[in-house]
Amino acid sequence: MSEGDLTSFQTSIEEMFRKLGLSDPMALARLTGSWDELAGTPWAGRSKPLFIQGKTLVVEAAAPSMVAFLRYGSATLVTTLNDVLGPGVIDRIEVRAPASP
Repeated sequence: MSEGDLTSFQTSIEEMFRKLGLSDPMALARLTGSWDELAGTPWAGRSKPLFIQGKTLVVEAAAPSMVAFLRYGSATLVTTLNDVLGPGVIDRIEVRAPASP
């Protein structure tokens, strides 16, 4: 398989995800792999990205008490992520409490 074939395949996959209303899986992989560095304060160590739904990044707070605190800083995080991932990939952050054990 040539490099051109791989590029065509990647473009096809990205187009298919867009048509289905799904996010680019590479965007989530990039966020997950370096979340603390990308997100920075106050997100680092206090949250983790779960998934991207449409253009909404769903993030889990480390503790229920952190949800409101993190929501307050979500606009700044959207701006940061647009700088990293490109404009329009993420336009909203949804912060959830951690799942119960």
